[in-house]
Amino acid sequence: MNAAHVHIILVHLPVVLTPTAAVLLAWALFRQQATVATVALVLLVASTSVCVPAFLLGEGAEEVIEHLPGVSEDLIEAHEEVADIAFWFSLVLGAGSLVMLALRDRSANLYKMGIKGILILSILTSGALAYAAFQGGKIRHPETHSTTAATVPQHS
Repeated sequence: MNAAHVHIILVHLPVVLTPTAAVLLAWALFRQQATVATVALVLLVASTSVCVPAFLLGEGAEEVIEHLPGVSEDLIEAHEEVADIAFWFSLVLGAGSLVMLALRDRSANLYKMGIKGILILSILTSGALAYAAFQGGKIRHPETHSTTAATVPQHS
């Protein structure tokens, strides 16, 4: 297993965990379910925890694939730029989620406001992660960005 393989494995987790946690957090706010909010916050911290090694392995993944046939440096750069933004969104989201976990039994008003902010940030982060994943997929999946119709082999 190399850096590219581990990078690809890890990046899928935040792309799934963050929007899942956002839905749980919205549900928790709507239904006033403190336990569900806590689970969502823990998932957001876990998602950020996975983002860190995935992000750090990105450069190693680039080293592995940049010289392979059909790999475009422009597509790699586009992915890197978006991934940087998604990474910083995720770090802020994870830190904010940790703060909310610490405040959950201390200040009800501050906690409620903070949870609403975390929900908004989790939605934004979900979008950034999804777009980074889309850009990353273009690197080795030309069918995701081809402007020509895919040809289907004809069998006799």
